[in-house]
Amino acid sequence: MKRASSEVREVRLIPIPVRDDIRPGDSVADMLLQSMRRRRLRFQPGDILVVKHKIVSKAEGRLVDLATIQPSAASVEWAKQYDLDARVIELALRESRTVIRRKNGVLITETQHGFLCANSGVDVSNVDGGGHALLLPEDADRSAADLRRALKKHTGVSLAVII
Repeated sequence: MKRASSEVREVRLIPIPVRDDIRPGDSVADMLLQSMRRRRLRFQPGDILVVKHKIVSKAEGRLVDLATIQPSAASVEWAKQYDLDARVIELALRESRTVIRRKNGVLITETQHGFLCANSGVDVSNVDGGGHALLLPEDADRSAADLRRALKKHTGVSLAVII
């Protein structure tokens, strides 16, 4: 069916940066809503909220102290070849279901969640200077559903949430 031009909807991307660093136990919903109030933004019916997994992982406490990781000999050997942290390699292997490919210092893995990604999504960038690594959310679908419910409770608007 052909739509009249007045029915065409606009697609816009609007960043919602949060002021403070996310810490374990923080409410992502509250932090997003505070940021939106400061910017005088409101959710509208039909909106889709896309959230970086990193802030969800931080709020859910998915930080691992690298000092607690004892890398295997294989992780140490792989890390030495590419000047990497063997503990991060070890975490990537632990978080993987299978290793798809090893090349140029990057592991392409299938995570326990079934995602295909580099180094099982283990991230040390912008965490705390290298003392900790950040893992993917344990259940991103559940996290998205929880965030959706919390935002609807506070705003009355039902929206889609993608992590």
